[in-house]
Amino acid sequence: MKRLAIFLFFWILSVSSLVWAQDKPNIVYVLVDNWGFGDISVQGSLVPTPQIDQLASQGLRFTNYNVESQCTPTRSAIHTGRLPIRSGTHKVTYGLPYGMAPWEYTIAELLSDAGYRTAAFGKWHLGDADDRLPTAQGYDEWFVGVKNTTDEAGYTALPQWDSKLLPQPYAWQSKRGQAPEKLFPLTVENRGEIDGKIVASAVDYIDKHARGGKPFYMYVALTQIHPPIVSSAKFRNASRAGVYSDILMEVDYYVGLLRDAIDQAGIAENTIFILTGDNGTVASALGGSNGPFRGGFTGYEGGLRTVGMMRWPGKIEAGRVSDEIISSIDWLPTLAAIVGEENRVPTDRPIDGVDQSDFILGKSAKSAREHVVCYIGDRLFSVKWRNFKIHLQTAEAIFAPIQQRIFPVVYDVKADPGEQINLMEEHKFSYSWVYIPLAKILGALHRSMARYPNIKPGEDFQGY
Repeated sequence: MKRLAIFLFFWILSVSSLVWAQDKPNIVYVLVDNWGFGDISVQGSLVPTPQIDQLASQGLRFTNYNVESQCTPTRSAIHTGRLPIRSGTHKVTYGLPYGMAPWEYTIAELLSDAGYRTAAFGKWHLGDADDRLPTAQGYDEWFVGVKNTTDEAGYTALPQWDSKLLPQPYAWQSKRGQAPEKLFPLTVENRGEIDGKIVASAVDYIDKHARGGKPFYMYVALTQIHPPIVSSAKFRNASRAGVYSDILMEVDYYVGLLRDAIDQAGIAENTIFILTGDNGTVASALGGSNGPFRGGFTGYEGGLRTVGMMRWPGKIEAGRVSDEIISSIDWLPTLAAIVGEENRVPTDRPIDGVDQSDFILGKSAKSAREHVVCYIGDRLFSVKWRNFKIHLQTAEAIFAPIQQRIFPVVYDVKADPGEQINLMEEHKFSYSWVYIPLAKILGALHRSMARYPNIKPGEDFQGY
């Protein structure tokens, strides 16, 4: 009888643990590279993106979703909830030490500590040393991994390439606690097929773990639409409108595959699906659209606003569209709160993100933030506060010179999304009152950075 009682006790304990785990929603975060606000048809693209449009209709679409201006900073913001300038991840570097310090506490580490399986797929760009790869930053596994960027796929095609200076780049895979393994060389010839491999691995992961008893967190970082601009052979000339348009159709197809895998596994109602970009498009002669906004890869809205949407059937209202301000730094505290693990958000460092769970779940019509701050590298370019955009310095494009301003320029981005009419000039300094909230925002940030000095790029930071 005593043995039976002990058996029943442990059986009930194990069942209750399983129920607890299944009560936590799965999370699938899909990040598209160099994606403009206007690159999906629901936001104005003439290239049809029916899968993405359908996803948008099934959940919440953000029309004021703000990221950083480059690849590395946005990825850092998503993972840490901190302004990248604090983490030393505020710019893309070539050949210099960089990446998140192992001390940083990522969303993957938080969810792993909360009992989640965690897996990363595709592009990382947050450090290429072994102790800064995804499987050293909270992920159990990393599939079809690009350590840095697909720029590397174009290196060996150049006649001046010197393999003695830099060896052939590869795609990688790894597991926590193990050294990464080479998968295949990154070359122009196979560049177009990388994302197909990433998505196939992600679909297989969903199929494998859909009924695994533990919730999972998947970070699926596609390499499109990043140079070299090469589409998959399956989509070559599919749009009849050029390679960029072909790739938009390709990305749309991949998003549909991932969503369908969730639906077919029967876990849609217990899975949060997030789709965003990492910065605006360059909008070059190859294509790409930042919609009504000015200047990709800059401090203008075209560099900061990108595609953003979120689906969770039964929890997030379908078809909702909001122009409230939300930022890539908000994901860590928001997802922690949604899964009931807000107590795991670090308190020993500044967390710049805010908990947006009430706003996302429809408990509040207003976002929990009124402003975003834009650094490009270590330079403070602009601040968006409510409808106003205040520029301390500007650049018109990624390779354009930086212009300093004697008086910060003020735009109303609600009435003037292209940031063309300087209210300070148009109204003869009547809008200088907007400098008052600007001073409060920057003053608080300065005091915080004085107390918690910013980490230097590549620094082996050990804590405050």
